[in-house]
Amino acid sequence: MLEEILPPGLVGEDRVILIGDEIFTKVGGYVLGNFLTSAIAGVSTYIWLLAFGIPYPLLLSLLVTLLDLIPVIGSTIGGAAVSLVALTVSLPIAVATLGFYIAYRLAEDYLIVPRIMGRTVEVPAVVTIVAVLLGGTLMGIVGALVAIPAAAALSLLLHEVTFRRLDAS
Repeated sequence: MLEEILPPGLVGEDRVILIGDEIFTKVGGYVLGNFLTSAIAGVSTYIWLLAFGIPYPLLLSLLVTLLDLIPVIGSTIGGAAVSLVALTVSLPIAVATLGFYIAYRLAEDYLIVPRIMGRTVEVPAVVTIVAVLLGGTLMGIVGALVAIPAAAALSLLLHEVTFRRLDAS
């Protein structure tokens, strides 16, 4: 983490500035990861819509991409909208599309987001899932939105301040 950045004897204001910079880097990684997961949602939607001949594939995939930026409920709203449009094709296609979004939502929540956030924010996958669940439960959409960067900042502060002092004593 900061061992490469911070010289061993660095204390005070310089140390606080470097820790703050590292926290901002993690927040930037979170934003990048969120855009990446939304792009995956949009591309997979586009492929699904083309494969089943559902109208307006580009427009609907852009809608899903934008809505997926909203944590917890965004992909659900996008999937519902696309499923309603798929209803104009046929009932079996709409049901299949709804099933696709349920499966995609599970994959996104438990596979895609934890892996991408684990790499871009450097927070373990389990911490990512727990942080989003706790943040969403305690503070709703805003809590889910800030949960992963807050968990990354807390992890960094614990590692750099508390654990370092415990190691020194």
